[in-house]
This record gives sequence, C-alpha cells and structure tokens, in this order.
Amino acid sequence: MLKLYIFDELFNHNFLFSLMKIKILFAFILAVTLSAQTNSNKDIVTTRFLNGNIKTYGEFVNGVKDGIYQEYYESGNIWKDWNFVDGLEQGTSLWYFEDGTISMRWNYVHGKLEGKSQWYYESGELWSEPVYKNGVQEGFTKTYYKTGELQGIWNYNNGKLNGLSKIFYKDGAIEVERNYKNGKMNGVTKVYYEYKQVALEANYVEDKLDGTSYLYYPDGSIKVIDTYSKGQVTKREKYDYGSRTAKVEESFIEFYGNGFIKSEQNFKNGNLDGSNRYYYDNGFLKSEISYNNGILNGFSENYSEYGILAESIEYIGGKRFGYSNKYNEDGILTMESKYTNDTLHGKWISYFPSGQVEQELEYSHGKIIGVTKTFYSNGNLKSKLEYSNGLKDGYATWYFSNGEVSDYGNYKDNLPNGSFYSYYPNGLIKREAIYEMDKLISETLYNENGEKILLK
Repeated sequence: MLKLYIFDELFNHNFLFSLMKIKILFAFILAVTLSAQTNSNKDIVTTRFLNGNIKTYGEFVNGVKDGIYQEYYESGNIWKDWNFVDGLEQGTSLWYFEDGTISMRWNYVHGKLEGKSQWYYESGELWSEPVYKNGVQEGFTKTYYKTGELQGIWNYNNGKLNGLSKIFYKDGAIEVERNYKNGKMNGVTKVYYEYKQVALEANYVEDKLDGTSYLYYPDGSIKVIDTYSKGQVTKREKYDYGSRTAKVEESFIEFYGNGFIKSEQNFKNGNLDGSNRYYYDNGFLKSEISYNNGILNGFSENYSEYGILAESIEYIGGKRFGYSNKYNEDGILTMESKYTNDTLHGKWISYFPSGQVEQELEYSHGKIIGVTKTFYSNGNLKSKLEYSNGLKDGYATWYFSNGEVSDYGNYKDNLPNGSFYSYYPNGLIKREAIYEMDKLISETLYNENGEKILLK
C-alpha cells in the first residue's frame, strides 16, 4: 500500500508539473502570437554612417513615426532618444553628450513641449530648468552653477523674455537685474558688487543703451556718467575717486572684436560734430562724414571695402548742396552731379571707365531741361533729345556709331507727335511715320534698296 501511495503521489506530482509546463508554454506561445499580431504593421527603419554604425533607428506605422526613434553619434553612442505616437513626440525625450552623459531631458504632450525640462553641464550637473506650456517657453526658467547654487531666474512670456530677470552670486546675492520687453532689454539694468552695492545703473531701449548710465565706486560715489543715444555714447564724464569735478570726454573710438578700429566719433552737446570716421572690419576706411551740431555739413566721402573712394557728397545744413561724385571700383569718376537744397540742379554727367563722357543732362530743380546727349565709347554722338520741365519736348535724334542718323522725330509732353523717320546704315529711308500725341496716324516701311514694302 505504501508503494502504491508513493507511486500515486509521484504520478500526481509529475502530472501536475507537466500540466503546469504545458500551461506556461501555451501562455508563452499565446503572448508571442499576440505580440506578433500587435506589431505586424510596425516597420523598423535604420540609417547608417559610412563607417557602418547606426545613424538613426525608428519604429514606423504606415510610414509615420510610432514608438522609439533614436539618433546616434558617428561613434555609435546614442545622441537623442524619442518616443512618438502617430507621428508626434510623446513623453520623455533624452539627449546625450557623446560620452553618454545626459545633455537634456524634455517632456512632450501631443508633439509639443510641456512642463519642466532639464539641461545639464557636460560633467553631469544640472544647468537649467526651462518651463514650457503648449510648446512655448513660459514662466520662470532657472539656471544653476555647477556646484548647485541658483545662478539666474529668467522670466518668459509667450516664448520671450519679459519683465524682471535676475542673476545671482553663489552666495545668493543679486549680481544683475535686467528688465525685458518682448525679448529685448527695455528699462533699467542694474549690476551689483558682491556686497550688494550698486556698481552700474543703465537704461535700455530696444536692446540699446539710451539715456544716462552711472558707474559707481565700491563706496557708492560716482565714477563715470555716460550719455547714450540709440546705443552710441555721446558724452562721458569721469570722476577721480573723491573728486566732484568731472573730466568730460566727447570723442570716442570704438573697436571690432579683431582689434581694428570700427569708428572715431566726435560729439558736442550730445550731437555729432566735426569729422567722424567709420571703418570696415579689415581696417580700411568706410566713410568720413562731417557734422555741425548733429547736422551734416561739409564733404562726406564713402569708400569701397578696400579703401578706394566710391562717392563724395557736399552738404550744407543737412542737405546736399554743390557737387556729388561717384567712382568705380578702380577709383575712376563715373558720375558727377550738382545739387541745390537737396535737389538735382545743374549739370549731370556720366562717364565711361575710359573717362569719355557717356551722358550729359541739365537739371533745374530736379527736372531735366534743355538738350540731353548720350555718346558712344568712341566719343561719337549717340542721341540728342530736347526736354522741358522733365519731359521730352521738341526734336529727338539718334545716331549710328559712325555718326550717321538712325532715327529722327518730334515729341510733345513726352509723347511722339509729328513726323518720325528711321534710316538704314547705308543712309536710305527705312520707315516714315506720323504720330498725333502717341497715336499712329500713318506708316510707310522701306527695304534696304529704298523700295516701299508696307503702307498703312
């Protein structure tokens, strides 16, 4: 009976164990089958670098990103790790430095950034925590020192800096206070010494210094008072420590980052005055402009980027008076004109590079008058037209380069009026026409032998 009992127990145990294995195997097969059915329409798409390493790896459904999408460095290390649902970013996305340290952590909802994100230093410490709402940076963004102390608080509204933002010393004391409007500095900016005393106080308008700024000694006494206009310092008052008498400066030199001079400007009572020079970043003179109490006065000259004179203009009281000349890239005169009260008045002449006259005009208070002439480069006359009050009025003649007449006619109030003639180079008539205030009345055409071929 004991043997039978043991046999029965063994039989029951083995039977139950086998039954359990069958159930487990069936469950595994079912899970794999269901998984295969679930992912049957999901495609894995990869791209590779030339060295064979994966560049991108992504899961797609019907051509749309759905699931994991990853980008890699050429070294093979992961760069970006996303999750997509129906083509839109969803959930947490991680970006990495090439050594594998997390660079950024983003959170997405239906393809748009949402909530707090984290940006990190390459050494792994938290650097910044920007906040997003519906894909746009909103509210306070905090930045941190590597050692963890708060470095700055930046106030965003609709993706742009707005209102007061602050930068802090490591001990928590304020270092800088800036006011913004629509992403640009507007209003008062203050910079502090570490012991909370104001070091600098300046006013900005649209990101440019404007108005009066103050630089202070550590004890709070004034060191420098600068006056700005649209970003340009126009006056500087310097105070030696303990002195109440200022040394006034109204001439300033500005430099490019490469060390070359950018400008040499002179001011008087806050206005540009005297000769002022501006330079290209390669060191060549760009322009030299003369002012009198902020108003253009005297000769102003503009130069090419290689320092060759390009234009010369004479001003009186802010308006062009006298001669204005233009030059080509070789410094050769190409045009000279004359102005009165900012309006063309007098001779206007253009030149070929050879120095030969190309065109001659006469202006009276901005309007062409008298006979205008154009020339071929060989010096022969090309055209001669009569003008009155800015309009073609009178006889007009055009010439071949050999000096023979090619066309001849009459204008009134800028419109063809009367008889017009055209000629072949051999001198024979080509066309005869009669106009009445731009309306063609009759026309006769001739061949090169002088025979009529069309009569209208």
